[in-house]
Amino acid sequence: MLKKVALLGLTSALALIAVPSMADEAKQSCILKGVVNKAKAEQRGLDVYVDFKSAKPASRQASCDLSRGQPLMIKEAQAEKLQDLPHGTRVAYQYTVMADNTAAWQLLTPSL
Repeated sequence: MLKKVALLGLTSALALIAVPSMADEAKQSCILKGVVNKAKAEQRGLDVYVDFKSAKPASRQASCDLSRGQPLMIKEAQAEKLQDLPHGTRVAYQYTVMADNTAAWQLLTPSL
């Protein structure tokens, strides 16, 4: 059975940039901070919903082209880690888009 996962709601102005070690490969990279929202997940029939509140540059060397409210999807294996977190848990991810348009997610906090 497939798990439904959505990470949505960039509610602050976004600035995304590339990680220095990935500067040749990454189109953009940022640190996204948000809150696990169990109520929205239930309303939308999802297993996990994170309402991102801010995005900060991971470095000073890349561009950003995410729009406010742009939906972001995370791979199921990463999302399963979030399912057991209580409503209101603050999370931080590094989100990187590579030159071939693949996205990579790395959970920074909480460490699971």
